[in-house]
Amino acid sequence: MKIDNYIKKIIEETGLNKIDIEKMVSEKKEELKGLISDEGALFIIAKELGVDVKDQDSDYLEDIEINISDITSNMRNIILIGRIKEIYRISEFNKKDGSIGKVGSFLLSDSSGDIRVVLWDDKTEILDNALFTLNELVKLINGYAKEGKYGIEVHVSNMGKIILSPNDIDNKKYPKIKNNDTIAINEINLTQRLITVKGKIIQKGIINEFKKKDGAIGKVSSIFIRDQTDSIRITIWDDKTEQLENIEIGDVITITNLVPKQNKYDPNQIELSSSFNSKIIKEKEMLDIKEVIIKKIKYLQEKNNIVSFRGVISSIENLKKINLRSGEEVSLLNIIVSDDTDGVRVTFWKDSAEKYSKTLKMGQGIVLKNVVLRYSEFYKRKEVTFTKTSQLEFKDLDIKNLKELDLSGIGDKKSSYTGNYTNISDINSPGIYEIKGIIVKELSNITIYEACTKCGRKTSNCNCEDVGGTENRMILNIIIDDGTSTIRCVFVAENAEKIINTDTTSISKIINTPEYNTLLEGISKDLIGKNLIIKGKAKYSEFSNTYEISVFDFKELNINEEIERLMDEIDV
Repeated sequence: MKIDNYIKKIIEETGLNKIDIEKMVSEKKEELKGLISDEGALFIIAKELGVDVKDQDSDYLEDIEINISDITSNMRNIILIGRIKEIYRISEFNKKDGSIGKVGSFLLSDSSGDIRVVLWDDKTEILDNALFTLNELVKLINGYAKEGKYGIEVHVSNMGKIILSPNDIDNKKYPKIKNNDTIAINEINLTQRLITVKGKIIQKGIINEFKKKDGAIGKVSSIFIRDQTDSIRITIWDDKTEQLENIEIGDVITITNLVPKQNKYDPNQIELSSSFNSKIIKEKEMLDIKEVIIKKIKYLQEKNNIVSFRGVISSIENLKKINLRSGEEVSLLNIIVSDDTDGVRVTFWKDSAEKYSKTLKMGQGIVLKNVVLRYSEFYKRKEVTFTKTSQLEFKDLDIKNLKELDLSGIGDKKSSYTGNYTNISDINSPGIYEIKGIIVKELSNITIYEACTKCGRKTSNCNCEDVGGTENRMILNIIIDDGTSTIRCVFVAENAEKIINTDTTSISKIINTPEYNTLLEGISKDLIGKNLIIKGKAKYSEFSNTYEISVFDFKELNINEEIERLMDEIDV
């Protein structure tokens, strides 16, 4: 049947016009990423509209046979061919109408990757078929893709079907799956769905509990493993964390059904996450992994995860006391290690911070082994964290022309938060800080001033050669208490408007009216008691004889976000 005949029949049975149908064809081809012809698109549209044009096994359906790696969310009328890699159990549930529903799934694999196929109610019966076995070749017709808990998955529609051992398929194009095929860490990429890796555990975090949105208690932990090619972080979720109890640092393990994911902070780094069917297998064999020390510090910016390197201490900060998100007060020590190519910031925590604050000296040569590289959104570069299993050795190093890394002024002041909160009582020097506290005092005044649109200063203090336009800006002084002390936080312009959810123009109209005091009372009522996370620069105020913070960025404390950040934290 030619294209014109398809269109004619659709018009006759639906009343649509030709322009509408041509638009639907374009949308369908776009939906299927250009993998289908006009004729194939018309065939699918006809089926969706209930227009009988051909049998479901029409040759046109071959136009939309796609690889698993090509599937994107919201695709429909999918045809997939592959082999059964995993078969999962059938579960029952209560439907809204009181009847019993069923859901089951299996993992389908082709040369491009793996994907979970979900079956509902009567469709689940095939999972109990004696011929439905691992490595069997199957053809899925009329599936649709959607985002699931573990990534994109394909569901079989009511009109869809699964054909076991299809006779119209060349088996040679779909070789059998080798069980427990592992992939080298340096070959992992985001196009893969579920993978298996094997390596030696070089870092192991504690198991943290958190409250999910539905009220259930979740669990999470993380480990780092290394093979002969590289190292990688793996996040283990919920009941899978129980499998970590009998493994230790130094053990060789195989982990199956892991999902590659992009690191949220470093776009060039990939991590792995456990899936609903991941298994951790402790191996008896040993892996002889040769330690590689990065010869030049500048190359650290190209590496990921666990590294070893050497350099000379070019800067040491004073030991600090900060509050973690859990409320625990811990010690923090930052140093900069340099060579003749670059410098890198190294952070020590807790006991390590206490220990090395007493022994490290400027100009010392050191070798740092098994330290963790992390990308800093604030400084826009990678930094180093010294963990429980890291090692530090002193070494005589003769390095000339050290690159002293200057981090002042680097980075985006409004970047994401580190979570390293400083006690307000410990703010006794200039610098950039993050604090967490509650608004405890009523707003006594709102200041509006005329500012230069170029430099942002008051017009009376503007030094611009060419005076630009002027605009009104707002200043708010808000008192924050974190339990250790209080501090004045200065909110200016956009930050001031954001925290009171009112623009400067509206405030300007009321500030000299009898309603001003009522306005202050209303704003104060909304502000007092709010929990905030604030990032800003501390400076000494001659007026108040104490330090205050000029706010760069702020947000209300979100428990779910705090938990998520806690999940990403390695136990150090």
